[in-house]
Amino acid sequence: MSNLFNEIDDDLRQDRLKTFWATYKNSIYAGIIVISLVLIGSEAYQYYSKSKTEKSGILLSQIIESIIDDESQLINDYTDELLESGTSNYKTYALLLKSDNFISQDKIEDARETYIDLIKKAENSLISDLARLKLSYLNVDNYPFDQIQEELSSLLENDNPLSLFAYEVLAMSAYKHGLYENGIEYLNIIITNEKTTNGMFDRAKMMLRVMNSK
Repeated sequence: MSNLFNEIDDDLRQDRLKTFWATYKNSIYAGIIVISLVLIGSEAYQYYSKSKTEKSGILLSQIIESIIDDESQLINDYTDELLESGTSNYKTYALLLKSDNFISQDKIEDARETYIDLIKKAENSLISDLARLKLSYLNVDNYPFDQIQEELSSLLENDNPLSLFAYEVLAMSAYKHGLYENGIEYLNIIITNEKTTNGMFDRAKMMLRVMNSK
């Protein structure tokens, strides 16, 4: 009988996590995309004056416009062109945006492979960290907590702009595996940080209420 109750409790935890993810995943991805665009915009400005990078910059702006207009095919076309003719930095950005496009098309395995490739090859450490973070969001339902924690360890430094997102993923993983004390610790870090956005604060408070009820 105790095994039956344990199975029911596990099912309820998974249902709550799935409900949380279904409700907030768009907000999470939106926040990460904003960071992506800031990084992209900064690099694009620095290299705009050179002929080859100028063309790459134009293609990148067309990709971003296509993302805003939700034109999946145009995103693919411009991205493939940039991957073929762009500079190395712009090719990295193209891969990042292409993997985001895979997610919007529910091509999760393609997105996962692209993120893994970016982690290995990206010369820009922030791009590599961003790919690592996005990959962890995709893996949070399937990987053990210790593995997620290890993969995100380099993002947890205070000066890393992605650290709060990393704590959010760790809290989700801790919840999934019944490690409520760990999850509560991570959520309190988010709630008390002055850099936490309103959306992330609300998500953390909601998860904290669920974990405190355990």
